[in-house]
Amino acid sequence: MRNPLPAIVLALTLFAPGYSQTFDKAGSEIFMRDLNERERVRFINDNFYKLYSADFHNAAELAKWASETAYAKKWADEEARAQMNWGVVTFLSSDYQNVLPKYFRSLHLFDSLQSKDGIAGINNEMAVFYHKQKDIEKANKCLDVAEEAARSVNNLESLSTVLGHRGAWLSAEGKYKEARPFFEEVLKIRTEIKDSVGLGYVYLDFAEMALNEGDLATSLKNIDLSTEIRKRTGDTQGVIVNLVNKGETYFNAGMYREALPLFLDGLREGKRIGYTDLVRHTNGFVAETYLALNDFRNAYKFQQEGYKLKDSLFNIDRTKVIQDMQGKYEAEKKDQAIVMLDQENKLKTATIERNYLFIAGLAVSVLLLCVVFFLWRNRNIQQQEVILQEQKIRLREAQINAVIESQEQERRRFASDLHDGMGQVISALQLNISSLRHQTSFEKRDQVFEASEQLLNEAHDEIRNIAFNLMPPVLVKEGLVPAVQELARKINKSGKIKAYLSAFDITARLPQVTEISLYRVIQEFLSNIIKYSNAKKVTISFTGYENELVLTIDDDGEGYDLKVFQESKDGNGWRNVNSRINLVKGSIEIDTQPKRKNNTIIITVPVIAVVNPAEPHSGKESVRSVRSVRDKNTEQHV
Repeated sequence: MRNPLPAIVLALTLFAPGYSQTFDKAGSEIFMRDLNERERVRFINDNFYKLYSADFHNAAELAKWASETAYAKKWADEEARAQMNWGVVTFLSSDYQNVLPKYFRSLHLFDSLQSKDGIAGINNEMAVFYHKQKDIEKANKCLDVAEEAARSVNNLESLSTVLGHRGAWLSAEGKYKEARPFFEEVLKIRTEIKDSVGLGYVYLDFAEMALNEGDLATSLKNIDLSTEIRKRTGDTQGVIVNLVNKGETYFNAGMYREALPLFLDGLREGKRIGYTDLVRHTNGFVAETYLALNDFRNAYKFQQEGYKLKDSLFNIDRTKVIQDMQGKYEAEKKDQAIVMLDQENKLKTATIERNYLFIAGLAVSVLLLCVVFFLWRNRNIQQQEVILQEQKIRLREAQINAVIESQEQERRRFASDLHDGMGQVISALQLNISSLRHQTSFEKRDQVFEASEQLLNEAHDEIRNIAFNLMPPVLVKEGLVPAVQELARKINKSGKIKAYLSAFDITARLPQVTEISLYRVIQEFLSNIIKYSNAKKVTISFTGYENELVLTIDDDGEGYDLKVFQESKDGNGWRNVNSRINLVKGSIEIDTQPKRKNNTIIITVPVIAVVNPAEPHSGKESVRSVRSVRDKNTEQHV
């Protein structure tokens, strides 16, 4: 039989990316190590086929995390993709009862976004699920929706998937002539879009058709070509599936000894990556193969294992039966309740007068209980309010003490700067001026004047440095980011460490207390990094979101014991940082460990309003909402 796949298809494997790193748990962590949350979610969605191909369990955990994170962050487009991917790996793991909730959540989101691409993709997946459950009518309806959506936006990848499903289902029914046009159209599209992964499936479709036409050699050749593509693209799961496919080909040809090692390899590898559906399917073939080889002991063993897994396939059907039975039961129970209620009404009518006094007494008792309960509850609320007020007072006192300690520390540092810096300069200047009385030589007087002038310049520089440390003018006039940029420039000038600054979506000034608090926190951490970490580089990043600002400080220095830093009694660094962050209702996370390089500090501050940059910055001016400007990020490097 002629092989229907042209030679150019094999060349398309050259377009497949080479994977120097695997997408298992360790490999995926390496890939996502330096990504932020949005980038991690997008990475998981974009590479999900590779992730579950390498490790089903890891892929399921990542899909769950991506779905929950996207939901919390209100990234509807990413949540829709993550829910679909989560449903896929749940389906392949044979957890059928938990598939549809994820698929329907994804469909709802894609509908709300009016995403034709997404609607086509999720309906393709739902079609496979319904076909697996023998609900052919629903499966075909999903394919119709997927095909219409794919054609409306010319999504060739989803369209070829629809056509592939139609051909595969016809082939499964023995309608090979009707299936062939679909497979040939899929081949044409996959070739056009250079989809190496999709071509791996096309080879399998033609392999099945060749086998059914009695051409075993061509069938095996097509499976080997599919396997070659899947190896080139790093498709571990696909390679395992092909082992089983090749085993089935030998089995159907009556070559049981050739089929058995392929089935056993596929079974072992399927268990390794957590592909439960494939394991269940392969167990049955292993049992039948042993039976054909008259090895009844192993045949029984694998048959029993297959039955255990197969039970989960019918969970949904059993659930439907239970639901139907429960519905009939509830209807029956309601009919009985109506009859009983009618009888009770007749009985109540006959005894109502006799029960008047009892009801009245009960009402009085209930009223008294309500009064007692109300008094008790009111007293309890008052006690809780007193306790809460005391806690607020203690917290306020702690904040005030921390602020006072911080101010006292600033005063001591200011006094030290004046004494050590300005005091020495002024003393030297005083000596120079005094020496003028005894100088009669004009040349020596000029020298004294020049020395005095140099001392005045030093005094001027010292005053500027002290003023900058107290309150940088650039912080007041231009804002937090320019002030930190100036601070980084001074650090770089010292030559002790290299500082970098980047800012994303910072489109306006922040409230004054927020800017000052964050600036002092940055000063504190930079001072500690320079003094203790032996770092060579530090990166300060600002990222603006709709209602919050995220500050990140990364350095390549040595880690430290965070608990020791927080509980240290030698200084007020942590208390000052904590009080300033509490003052602006922020939160802080520190990622550091002793004997480990690289430390990360993440500070998140809620930002409800910002000062209009066109007006003076006093804290009482008009304000406007913070808005994150997508794809208009700005980055500054010092």
